[in-house]
Amino acid sequence: MRKALATLLLFLAPYTSFSATVARYNGMRIFWDSRTPVTIFDGGGYGRLIELQDGRLLACCESGGIKISFSSNKGQSWTTPKLIAPNSNNTPNCVPDLIQLSDGTIIVGYNPRPSTPYTEDRHFGIRLRRSTNNGKTWSDEIFVYDADYTFENGCWEPSFLELPNGELQLYFADESPYTTTGEQQISLCRSFDGGLTWTEPQRISYRSGFRDGMPVPVLLSDRKNIVVAIEDNGWSDIKDFLPTTVRTPLSNNWKNGTYVNGTSSQRDCSINYNYCPMAKGGAPYLRTLPSGETVLSHQSTYGDGDNMKMYVYVGNKQAKDFKAMSRPFYQGTTKGSWWNSLAVIDTGIVVAVGGLDGKVCMTKGYPMSKFQVPFATPKIDGRLTTEDTYYHTNARQVPMGTETGTFTYTDFAYDLDSLYLICRVFRPHARSQQPYPDGITFYLESKGRSTDQPTSTAYRFDILPDATLSICKGNGTDWKEATAEGVRSASSIVASNYLIELAIPWTAIGLSAAPIGQLLTCNLEITTGDGSAQIVERIPDALSTKPATWIPLNLIKPDPTGVSSVQTNTILKGAYNLAGQQVPTGYKGIIIKDGGKRLKH
Repeated sequence: MRKALATLLLFLAPYTSFSATVARYNGMRIFWDSRTPVTIFDGGGYGRLIELQDGRLLACCESGGIKISFSSNKGQSWTTPKLIAPNSNNTPNCVPDLIQLSDGTIIVGYNPRPSTPYTEDRHFGIRLRRSTNNGKTWSDEIFVYDADYTFENGCWEPSFLELPNGELQLYFADESPYTTTGEQQISLCRSFDGGLTWTEPQRISYRSGFRDGMPVPVLLSDRKNIVVAIEDNGWSDIKDFLPTTVRTPLSNNWKNGTYVNGTSSQRDCSINYNYCPMAKGGAPYLRTLPSGETVLSHQSTYGDGDNMKMYVYVGNKQAKDFKAMSRPFYQGTTKGSWWNSLAVIDTGIVVAVGGLDGKVCMTKGYPMSKFQVPFATPKIDGRLTTEDTYYHTNARQVPMGTETGTFTYTDFAYDLDSLYLICRVFRPHARSQQPYPDGITFYLESKGRSTDQPTSTAYRFDILPDATLSICKGNGTDWKEATAEGVRSASSIVASNYLIELAIPWTAIGLSAAPIGQLLTCNLEITTGDGSAQIVERIPDALSTKPATWIPLNLIKPDPTGVSSVQTNTILKGAYNLAGQQVPTGYKGIIIKDGGKRLKH
């Protein structure tokens, strides 16, 4: 009987266990600082951007021809646009792309598109201009390719790639081989003299009966594989374009007429739909990060009627498993973001370039796989001062807000006593009243457990704009109201924003000391309420009840020369500290809490 009972309990164990250890989320997520997008061009479309070897940024767009502009401060401001490829003969020059070669030559390619009425002397084609003096002057127009002279049989969207051996490749979408159907292929021309002369085009991607389009190539960080992002409308049961990649080993380099057909294993719809919804759409753009990971964008009206938005994903080093879907621009419900692109600049900052309301604008995104936490002791008073020394200047390590327009900046610090969080939320007339208030929710897994539900080592802290604090703890399946001794919050509210600070003693979350060198993970949500409903802004792919998807906190080891002078924080009790001293007054609009008890002073 005892043996039978033991066997039964062993059989039931997986079902009575509240949570399971699962694979931990890996990969970067991009946090967009899009509160104030920068306008590059006041009019135009198809904006593209690169970082030059001298550190400047160069952007181009179509706007009465092809225009360029420079930035000497990483995109904060831009020079007056310069027209380098004017329209002529009723043939607008469109859809530019640009590259700087290893020898310093800058090339801007573009797509002449004749206007109606069509005439046989004006063809859809690919052209370019070169600059060998850092963009000061530009060459005459250089011919690459001509398609037919009618829209139905044209060519489109040039994009460049330079290989390690100096070969320059130009990819484009081409309808001209299919004059009796609506099909389209991706073609490639090559140059071996820095763009002065070009080979005849060859087909590198074609799905019979469909339209491969808008190619953007990259060389992966392994320097062994070429991957081209395209739009592909041939996936079964989709009936729309999907971002897709086609690829070839560099050792093959599309030799001997090889191309990727519709059934090839070298064609991949690479978005991970376990994390990302079915975001159909076209106009993909692909770039690589310094880490080797890849970033992919496309445009889609997914879930928003006819309102076109730009979506960005992070993929692995093979340009596969794209997830962490995010939107670079907050667009409300009326603005569209059309014909977008990506650039990677500086030390790995991602720049999104979008066509917003007839302008070409940019915003910056910061790829992170962990949040940095410096050793410091900020004062928890609902104010940000230079003495607080959170990780980022002005405590802006983690920007959010592109989903709701409630832009936020969050940052962290720690000492021997506590973990500290600060969050500034740009929300006029912040609401703390129930029901449906504003606020932030901070999650913490004190042991870094990779589980599919919150266990007893997981905590949730809900803080309203007036610093009202409530605490929950995981019970194996969900969250249960709890207390945590010494946890305190403070806030200040002004007309345009509110600021929250939070201090969590290590002992309050079951730790005897700061877990330096140990895994600690977190999650963050920003809630916007209006009394009748709430909208929640979330970290990409981070689920509130699945710690396996949360982000690590990297406690930066303190400088040994400064540890001895660090003093343990005083934990406030009521309106007095542990020394029996009254808390200083005079902080108008600041509220300090202890474990959820309201304490105004």
